Amino acid sequence: MKWLLKTTAAIILSTLTLLLQQPAVKAESFLHYEPIEIKSLSEEQVFLELAETLQSILYAADMALKETPDSVTHKTILPPSGDPHDYVSIGKYWWIDTEQPSGSPYTNQDGRINPEGNESSRYDHNRLIRTASNIHKLSLAYYLTGKAEYAAKAIEFLEVFFINTESRMNPNLDFAQGIPGKVLGRGSGIIDTVCLIQITDDLRMLEKSPLYSKDDAEAMKQWFSSYLDWMLTSKYGIHESKASNNHGVWYDAQLSAYALFIGNRDLAAQIVREAAARRIDQQIQPDGSLPKELARTKSMSYTTFNLRAFITMARVGNQVGVNIWDYSSPDGRNIKKAIDYLIPYLEGTAQWQYEQIVPYHEPGFARYLYLAKIQYGTHEYDQAIQNLLKN
Repeated sequence: MKWLLKTTAAIILSTLTLLLQQPAVKAESFLHYEPIEIKSLSEEQVFLELAETLQSILYAADMALKETPDSVTHKTILPPSGDPHDYVSIGKYWWIDTEQPSGSPYTNQDGRINPEGNESSRYDHNRLIRTASNIHKLSLAYYLTGKAEYAAKAIEFLEVFFINTESRMNPNLDFAQGIPGKVLGRGSGIIDTVCLIQITDDLRMLEKSPLYSKDDAEAMKQWFSSYLDWMLTSKYGIHESKASNNHGVWYDAQLSAYALFIGNRDLAAQIVREAAARRIDQQIQPDGSLPKELARTKSMSYTTFNLRAFITMARVGNQVGVNIWDYSSPDGRNIKKAIDYLIPYLEGTAQWQYEQIVPYHEPGFARYLYLAKIQYGTHEYDQAIQNLLKN
């Protein structure tokens, strides 16, 4: 009997190892998109790959052309280090304690965003999000149209925020999502840079532009390399790596995406491969639910948010020959089940039973469902995608 159990376990382990090492169906140039061709689509037709119309993409890019690049050095209140190049943000769900005369230490109110984080004189989160958004709008418009003005403006944003010595952000998050009266920074703050994954796609879009110099390309790779090192070795990075909810999955998604971008394919493959047991087995239930996200006050939003991280990491795996799309634990935990768990609620055929204190509004998730649809070769997600796009 013992021999039989050992043999069965060995077979299961061998099967899982082979599954994780097998090449994906195909490799993509981008993490968030299939290769895109405009062909004869009109401006009003929706690109499923983008969850947007060409008209809306170009309108957003034209607005970004009018924006002035921002920098972390523009805040007027220095971070604790005294270096204006250090990024600073506040825990977004932490509020003044009205029962304390000083208002400090702050207290947590999950799901309720403290507008104090919008104060650009002190905090950088909004300028980071705006910068990443503008770079993406402009890079995508350049990729789709070939117009040099879009590439030039995207590069200007890159140079101000990441490259120029007088204005660049230091590649660390030592003071991200601090809590007044408690801590100056937290590992949880690493979630702030999820938006940078998209920038690795944007930089690939800009590669064909003669305006994007070799020096700029090398400077961006060096910035991401330094940030990757900080994530791997800093106390906050090590702490975040142990997170057992969406933070842990996004930590791995960021690490693997940045490793892939700088050319460290072995590290990217290792991170994705280890995520099978470390993230899928630990976070996804056999029925596909994500209990840590369901316990939040915005449970449907956070379930979607975590699925975006899993799908992003699976896309990295496609490019390094590690298939976690089709990985399944011995008791049936896998990414597809987690997606399928959400589908009836996105289709409108079932009513969400968990707490969601704000209306659910995640049209951008359509793009991730489209990627899953392509990967699994299914039409099961078509109605959910259409419903998301209606919003």
